[in-house]
Amino acid sequence: MAAPTNPSAAVTNRSPPWLAALLVLVGLAWCAGTGRWTAAAWTTPSQYLDGFYGDVVSTFAWMKAAGDGHVVPLCWKTVPELGAPYEANWSDWPSIEELPVICFGLLGRAFGLFAGLNIALLAGHLLAAATMFLVARRLGSSTVWSFVAGLAYGLAPFIFAQSPHHITVAHAWHVPLFLLVWRWAASEPGLRFGTPEFRWSVAIAILTGLQNVYWTNVLCQLTLLGAGALALRTASREPLKAAFAVVGAAAAAFAVMNLDTWTFRAVNGPNAGAVVREYKWLEIYGLKLVDLVVPPVTHHSDAFAAFATAHRVGDPARGIPPASPLQDEVSYLGLVGLAALGLLVATSVRDVVRRQADRIPMEAWWVLWIVLCFSTGGLNAILGAAGFTLFRTGCRYSVVILAIVLAFAARWLTDRDGESQEGDGAGTPTASLMTAAVLCIVALWDQVPRTPTAGDTAAIARQIASDRDFVARMEAALPPDAMVFQLPVMRFPEEPAPGVPAYDHFRPYLFSKSLRFSYGSMKGRQREQWQQELGQMPLDKAVEKLKDLGFAAVYINRNAFPERGRQLVDQLEAGRTKPRIESEAGDLVCVPLD
Repeated sequence: MAAPTNPSAAVTNRSPPWLAALLVLVGLAWCAGTGRWTAAAWTTPSQYLDGFYGDVVSTFAWMKAAGDGHVVPLCWKTVPELGAPYEANWSDWPSIEELPVICFGLLGRAFGLFAGLNIALLAGHLLAAATMFLVARRLGSSTVWSFVAGLAYGLAPFIFAQSPHHITVAHAWHVPLFLLVWRWAASEPGLRFGTPEFRWSVAIAILTGLQNVYWTNVLCQLTLLGAGALALRTASREPLKAAFAVVGAAAAAFAVMNLDTWTFRAVNGPNAGAVVREYKWLEIYGLKLVDLVVPPVTHHSDAFAAFATAHRVGDPARGIPPASPLQDEVSYLGLVGLAALGLLVATSVRDVVRRQADRIPMEAWWVLWIVLCFSTGGLNAILGAAGFTLFRTGCRYSVVILAIVLAFAARWLTDRDGESQEGDGAGTPTASLMTAAVLCIVALWDQVPRTPTAGDTAAIARQIASDRDFVARMEAALPPDAMVFQLPVMRFPEEPAPGVPAYDHFRPYLFSKSLRFSYGSMKGRQREQWQQELGQMPLDKAVEKLKDLGFAAVYINRNAFPERGRQLVDQLEAGRTKPRIESEAGDLVCVPLD
């Protein structure tokens, strides 16, 4: 079915009520799946100390730094409250998603860090549902089937699984827009300079280039592949030239967001030790077809949850490293998504059997490319073997497959109903309306995770209350702007210590108003080596060194030390005038050096 020329034609006079109903339903489903029904729940995150990595604590640290004005586009990033006695250098970190992070930080500043994150997560689901609905309408689907597609994508298991620790990955709301660009690039007459499709494609490319680079990667690949295929069929280079311009727009946005990192490295020299991606992660976190059908361990069905758990136990890659199951890279498409994928496969096989290759849906080629490129051992892994390991987590592209198959199924079902592009659902057969209602119920049951138990939520709240109280007592006992040295010595980023997640030392920073902490400056620079050198000194000499540098206290995470650091704490406290400060949870202790 042909789509209208004007992209805004997707929204008819009857679409807004459907869209509003969709957003209400997705919002209620998200509240049910996360247990966010009360004011107290909104001010509590769904995760806090989340296993081996502790990525969610890093997310909060970025939000706090952004809310305090330390994350500014195009500017070098230093955080004065971290990296004491210096300012923490974050400029070596290629933070492309600065604009979204700033938005999250402003939400945290306005509503509180944890409530701000919850609002940002809900917004990601709502935007995903709305974008999928509008794109499906633009591609010729009826409001009824666009509603189903929007619901299934807005509640994608992948988005739930990436929340809250990988929020910039979870914000995949703009991915359905890629379908428009790819179709325009691959369909005659192709992208042409000066047309509305070209201008929309450039706008989508710029929007994408300002966000997570995984999505920029797949947008550019399939835009060029589609345009290249069209150029071969038509023997014209014009569509390919316009496609290169679209890719150039995405690359330019990506480059602008990297200027701070590139200029910092140009002035200060390269930092090879800052972020290292080992090849093994491309194998472990590559896209696997089996994972498309394996549900999350938080599924409502006990049978589904048990199947998921058994699969993860039997998969040798899942134990490297031993991450929390709530932080898993879930690729599950959901039952509705799997049905849509099955429909696409069946349609494609039928066309192959009939020797009508020219009728194979364009979406089938898109999915095939993603599978060939990002599966474990695929083309992306070949590039990784050659040293290019940036896109280590190919399983993330499962959400792109989900967007593709949902849009295809919505249009296929609309064609079967015989409803026009401008239809508002009134002409949809009763059987189709009933089927759509059943699919919505299935999506809600299948894709919304189990509500966290009251005990789980209370445990998170207690840990946060313990940390908040601990930091408040530290600030009361220490002078303003006091520097606190943190043990064990840990390098930032992505380096845990035995018993301590990689970003755990950010915890006191989240609640502090006047203290400075030693953790948090980018590893790999010579200036940051002093902490490792300090760890080689006898304790008494190390303490004298800290006092000479101006540190007022030592912070210890007991989980990193034998016997929970009793001997170390006693030695540090010997002869001090101020008593130690203990967290209520018993895992943290601060010893003033006066």
